[in-house]
Amino acid sequence: MYAFPLSRLTRAVLLASSTLAVPNLAHAAANPPLATGQYVTPKAVSGAVQQYLNPGLAAYPDFVAGEAVRSQLSPDGNTLAVITAGQNSLYKPDGSVDSANSTQYIFLYDVSDARKSLPVLTQVLKQTNSHVGLVFSPDASTLYAAGGNDDAVYVYTKTGGTWAQAAKIALGHSATHANAGIGLSVQPNAGGLGISADGLTLVVANNYNDSISVINTASKTVLYEYDLRPYNTSSQSGGVGGTFPFAVVVKGNNLAYVSSDRDREVVVVDISSPSSATLVKRIALSGNALGMTFNADQSKLYVAEDNADKVAVIDTGTNTRTTEIDRARAGRHHSGWLHRHRCGNLCRDALPRRHHALRCQCGSNSIAVIPLTGGSANTVTGLIPTAYEPHDITFSADGTYMFIVNGKSATGPNPGHLYGNTARLTTINYPGGNAAAAAAANAANQYQFQLERATLVSAPVPTSASSRP
Repeated sequence: MYAFPLSRLTRAVLLASSTLAVPNLAHAAANPPLATGQYVTPKAVSGAVQQYLNPGLAAYPDFVAGEAVRSQLSPDGNTLAVITAGQNSLYKPDGSVDSANSTQYIFLYDVSDARKSLPVLTQVLKQTNSHVGLVFSPDASTLYAAGGNDDAVYVYTKTGGTWAQAAKIALGHSATHANAGIGLSVQPNAGGLGISADGLTLVVANNYNDSISVINTASKTVLYEYDLRPYNTSSQSGGVGGTFPFAVVVKGNNLAYVSSDRDREVVVVDISSPSSATLVKRIALSGNALGMTFNADQSKLYVAEDNADKVAVIDTGTNTRTTEIDRARAGRHHSGWLHRHRCGNLCRDALPRRHHALRCQCGSNSIAVIPLTGGSANTVTGLIPTAYEPHDITFSADGTYMFIVNGKSATGPNPGHLYGNTARLTTINYPGGNAAAAAAANAANQYQFQLERATLVSAPVPTSASSRP
């Protein structure tokens, strides 16, 4: 595992907001304001350290996994889990696929006490496939991970300091054939995960089946599946809604909130029954619903809206959208950047005393700071610079450190990679034959997406007077 301090920016990047709520970035004596009242932002938060997500494969010591997509802190505050969902295929020296190592990965870090400043990698778990679902049980003894097109949820438990797979809960779509998603040749895809406050109920977003599966965690079995589309919920013919569910959060033990990416809505479902679910409400949004998080008492739900550069604020007492935070108002030169990327995970309780929400913005390689109280409530007051394509952000138990997972890096050169169908070429003949050249190219493991390296950045949480109530 490589760790190195992040250098400060030598070429200035201007922030739009003159009220940047990050003084150790913008208000340091060595960084005076410009004539416009704006500040020049360094490349990284002071004290930040970046680590590559290297799983430590003996046959591929330099391999770094790509596309870290989700992170979670265990409820006891000791373990940080990071899951990848990238192009992590590897090829043996003979050019054949190394199936045993062509997996996704869950990285487990010790972030207890002083280790929060430099997370210590303690274990790496291999998982065949994955997506954006990752959640701990409330007692921190179990970790659940979405299996993507494995159409399953993987269950990991800890014994004697070591995590191991304890179960694989099949969701049942692939029982008869692989292409059991909705549409032609579409495979199922287990996505976001949400867990009840008592830890007894797990909810899975079936991304390509337009449904959720409700699981009893004690028996590790699926209680039922609930179709989110209007025909199922109200017998409405021809209506739209509930498709491409992405994330799930559970309020208390009874209400699941599901973000519908394609239909720009949040679907509220009553899951209190052990045999069936009931539609409560559909909450329309301006943008594509992605990541979600509650405030501390779960009275408000914050929803990232892709293709709108907004964050919706939902009152969970009335299940109505009360306001939208316009991320684009942070400055015209930033608006629209997110439109080209599938980003927008949200985190709350980041800054001291739980008065801010932070949004990952992979299109601009930054974290948007949104105060939830005070005179600047529900506005973007600043952007925290990150590494390449931040996908999620988690915080230490005491709220003093933040852990940012970044999906990729610049690929760099790949001279060993050749055209994908080199073996079939007839116009060019490589020394030793085209088949041998193709095998050697595969063995180089230099395909573009193989070189997009994911990272974990740990950094002190910026604070300022403007972040206090």
